[in-house]
Amino acid sequence: MRSFTAAVAIVVMMATGCTRAVQVQPAVIEEARLGARVKTALVNDAELGPRIIEVRVNGGIVTLSGLVGSAAEAERAISLARGVAGVSEVRSQLVVGRSSALREAAEGDAPAPLPRTVPESSATRNRRVAVGASLASLHPSNSRLGSSMRVGPMARLGVGRGLAIDLGLNWFSSDLSAETAETLGRLTIRPMMAGLSYTLNDQTHWALSLSMVAGLALNNFTLQESTIRDGLALDVDNSFAMRPGVSLWYDINSRAAVNVFSGYVITRPGMTFLENGQFTRRSVRADAAVLSVGLAYKLF
Repeated sequence: MRSFTAAVAIVVMMATGCTRAVQVQPAVIEEARLGARVKTALVNDAELGPRIIEVRVNGGIVTLSGLVGSAAEAERAISLARGVAGVSEVRSQLVVGRSSALREAAEGDAPAPLPRTVPESSATRNRRVAVGASLASLHPSNSRLGSSMRVGPMARLGVGRGLAIDLGLNWFSSDLSAETAETLGRLTIRPMMAGLSYTLNDQTHWALSLSMVAGLALNNFTLQESTIRDGLALDVDNSFAMRPGVSLWYDINSRAAVNVFSGYVITRPGMTFLENGQFTRRSVRADAAVLSVGLAYKLF
């Protein structure tokens, strides 16, 4: 690499007639080095070695242009370039086509279809529907409710950057305690929510979305003991639920994706308590912070 740097300096000196000292900017040298590393990675690849791919570098941004045999080769070239140390972004101007067809068109023997530009794929545009499972940790804000962990379903309806339909199935169960810290029973919250999400950023491998969903929570309460006495919770109503959230998707490959989600479920179901020998009803704050990690399979 030192010899490469020296060669660049000699060429600049020859172009100026060696009449004055020339100072080569370090950034220019670093861009040349980075371009050489990317070019080397492409040439040494078994599939892309025979292809003529031009590499241009501006800062840490690498632009690829040239002819490849398939969309898969274009994606491979983008992936290889992105894996080179120092590359912050890869822009693709690669086209898919046959070199023979292009030569025939140039010679006028037969019309050839126009080559198709292959842009970088997005994290949600190629596989719009994904289903899977997630492991969620739920932490109620009410001190009388305990934290819980659960495994549940997960779905993604992606349309690239912008608005999309979103679903919320943040079910959880928690022990309900009396003010004396005695466990009264098990409260289960099953919100069935739907709404919208907005994808702020949709890059090659990852997408960040904000969402708001709402719906009906189908709730259930299981009394821990059969003895009826003052202070017991006896029943729970269904309730309205809503959940703002933020979701990060990362594509492992063309089929599998990892999701990290954080949100806050808001619901206040009414419950029946036995107090001073009388049945009373009051709402219980069953809000819960949600943090989940999931794995999804992209169907189509």
